[in-house]
Amino acid sequence: MSEEFMAARERVRQAFISLIAGNDASIDLARAALLIAAEEYPALDIDQYMARLTELADKVRLRLQEQQGSPNPPATKDEYVVVLAAMNTLLFEQERFRGNRIDYYNPQNSFLNRVLERRLGIPLTLSLIYMEVGKRLGLHIDGIGMPFHFMVRCSFAGDEPLYIDPYEKGRFLNETDCRQRLSQIFKNEKDFDPSWLEPLGTRQILLRMLTNLKHIYIHRKDFRRALMACDRILLLNPTLAIELRDRGVVNFHLKYYSRAIHDLGTYIELAPEASDIEEIRQQIKVIRQLIAMMN
Repeated sequence: MSEEFMAARERVRQAFISLIAGNDASIDLARAALLIAAEEYPALDIDQYMARLTELADKVRLRLQEQQGSPNPPATKDEYVVVLAAMNTLLFEQERFRGNRIDYYNPQNSFLNRVLERRLGIPLTLSLIYMEVGKRLGLHIDGIGMPFHFMVRCSFAGDEPLYIDPYEKGRFLNETDCRQRLSQIFKNEKDFDPSWLEPLGTRQILLRMLTNLKHIYIHRKDFRRALMACDRILLLNPTLAIELRDRGVVNFHLKYYSRAIHDLGTYIELAPEASDIEEIRQQIKVIRQLIAMMN
C-alpha cells in the first residue's frame, strides 16, 4: 500500500477516535459506520452518503405528501404505522434494498457505503439505514440486537412498541412474534432473556458491526484487516477481555509477538477465571519460546 493510502487511512482512524470520544448520545451512528467503511475505502466521501440517507427520507416525505397533502408529524401508533409503511414501500419496493442471502458473509455487506450503492446488506446494515431514514422523518427507531439477528423497534407513547425486520423487507412484528422466533433457536423457554428485545446504544451497534467484520476476516485468515477491526472494537470499549484475547491471537498470526503477549497477558489479568486461561498461558509460553529462538 502506498504512503498516501496509509496516511488517508490514519486520518480516518483519528476521525473515528474523535467521533466516539463523547458519550453514547453524541455519536452520529451513520457517520461512525461510514468511518468504519472508510478504513477500507479511504477516498470515501462521507458527506455524499450522509446526503443519500437524507435523500431517501425526502422521498418518503414526498410520498406521504402525495397521499395526505401536508401530513402532521405522527402522534398515534396508527399514524406512525402509515409513515413506516411508506418507508417500506420506498426502501424495499422502489429502491429495492434487500438482504444478501447468496453471499451473506461478504464484508461489503457490513460497509454502509457499499450497502447504499448495491442495495444489498445484512440485518444490521439494513436496520441501520432504516433507523437513519426514520430519524430524518422524526421517528424514534432503535436497534434491537437479538441473538443471531438484528432488527429495529419503533416506540410510541402509551402503546406497545412495533418491531420491524428490514432484512425481511420491513416486516412488522410484535413481541410475541419475536419470542416465537427466538423459541426456534432456543428450545427451552427459560433461556429467553427479555434484554434481547431492548434497544442497543450506538456503541453497542458499532461494536456488533465491527465484531461481524472481525469474524469474517479471521475466518478468511485476513489477519491484517481483522486487526483493524479488533483495534476499533477496543477503542469503543478498552475493557472487553475477550476482545483483548482475540486481538492477541490475531497479533500472533501476524508475528507481532510482543503485542500478542501483552494482549494475552492482559486478558489473563482481566478474566482469571475464564475457561480457556490455561490454554492462553500455554500460548504465551509458546510465543516466548519463538521470541527466544529469534534472538
